[in-house]
Amino acid sequence: MKYLTEREEKQLLKAVREIKGCKAERDAVIIEFLLATGLRAAELVGLNVGDVRGKEKLHVRAEIAKRSKEAFIPVPIDAQRLIKRFIGQKLQHKESIRDDAPLFVSRLGERLAKRSLQLLVEEWMVKAGLVSSTGQALYSVHSLRHTCLKRMQERGVALTTIQKIARHASLASTGIYTEATWEEMVDAMEARG
Repeated sequence: MKYLTEREEKQLLKAVREIKGCKAERDAVIIEFLLATGLRAAELVGLNVGDVRGKEKLHVRAEIAKRSKEAFIPVPIDAQRLIKRFIGQKLQHKESIRDDAPLFVSRLGERLAKRSLQLLVEEWMVKAGLVSSTGQALYSVHSLRHTCLKRMQERGVALTTIQKIARHASLASTGIYTEATWEEMVDAMEARG
């Protein structure tokens, strides 16, 4: 399982927040929203404006959900504010904000494709310097989901709660977030009671 460390997460967010422009603003919202909600790539690109506008809970419709299982997940306050600002920006850019309009669109005004989302995240990883020795992005879209869920585990959220938010079929799937990191093992070895 790959997820960003807290330092890497801050590095990525710093990079996406520094660059201005319509596409960069959209990309920043996408990355921040993925980190805040733990959505899957297909769920994010399938979102409509009406799924999130003014909502405390996000409607993951059956047609965009894994295994076609409709769900509602809480949206953190910061993410609610982020989406509210973003919808305002869409209006300023003359994009549709009807309830059935796609939340995230391409430069051509069409619903953002899953592959485009993957490339967008990889591009920002490179811009943030989160690359391997060969210059490839260290993390993917799914890594942002893992990061969100791992942060919950680090804050002491019950594994069963994480399972419901992640919409995992079994607790075993969620159990990967309890695997100790190197830093956690070092901290454990250094702790003296």
